[in-house]
Amino acid sequence: MRDSWKKNVPLMLAVMAVAVVVVDPSIVHASTTGAQFKELHDFVTEAASGYLGKAIAIIGGLVGLGLGAATGKAMPAITGVVLATFGTIGPKVIDQVFAGAII
Repeated sequence: MRDSWKKNVPLMLAVMAVAVVVVDPSIVHASTTGAQFKELHDFVTEAASGYLGKAIAIIGGLVGLGLGAATGKAMPAITGVVLATFGTIGPKVIDQVFAGAII
């Protein structure tokens, strides 16, 4: 009996955390406060959506495709393409998620 209870502790903690967020929605307002971090957010967003982000996406895609071709397996190539795709559109998607969230 005790072993099965110990096995389910992480699940119970996750359910309790979700319940707390649902009951007290003021906890999740962190995306609209914290003006002191705006400069950091702007820098990271501009870097990720600018030439740095595009370079990292291209390098990740090329490394994945190269590893896939060298090993003869498709998984590294797929991972490289997914990394390149997410690196290109990821920052815009994340900003839209936070901008469009009704909290």
